[in-house]
Amino acid sequence: MHPLYPLSVRHRGRLRAFSLLEVVMASSLAAIALVGALAMLRDGMEASTTIDERQMLTNYAVSKLEEQQAVVVGNWSSATTSGDYTGDGHANVRFTATRSDAVIDGGLVDQLMHIQVTTYIDDDSDDTLDAEEKRCVFRTKVGKFATYEALATP
Repeated sequence: MHPLYPLSVRHRGRLRAFSLLEVVMASSLAAIALVGALAMLRDGMEASTTIDERQMLTNYAVSKLEEQQAVVVGNWSSATTSGDYTGDGHANVRFTATRSDAVIDGGLVDQLMHIQVTTYIDDDSDDTLDAEEKRCVFRTKVGKFATYEALATP
C-alpha cells in the first residue's frame, strides 16, 4: 500500500482502485449491520418505557395500599375510593382502592379486612379500567386487634 493512497493498492507500479462491486458489497454489509443495531436500540427503548411504567404503577399501588392499611387500623371502615395522580403530573394514571370486611370480599365481619388496590394507565381517558390497559394490583388483609386500636387512638 502506498502511504498517499490508503484505500488503493499498488500493483506493479500501477494504481488500482476498488471496483464498484466491492464498494456495493461493503456498503450492503454495513447497512445490514446498522439496521440490526437500530432495531435492537428501538426495542431496548420500548422495553425501558414499559419497565418505567410498571415501576411507576407498582410504586403508586404500594403507596396507596399502605395508606389504606393506615385507614383500617385507625378507623375500621369499609369503603371504595378512586382517583388519579394529576398532582404528580400523571393525570392518566388512576387508582381504585377497596376496603371490605364482608365475607364475599374475602374478609370476616369485624375481624378481618380485605384491602385491594389497583393502579392503571387510563390510555383512553374514560376513567374505566379496560382489559388492554396496563395495571398493577395489590391486595392484603388486616386483622382487627386490640393493640392496633390502642395504638391508633391518641
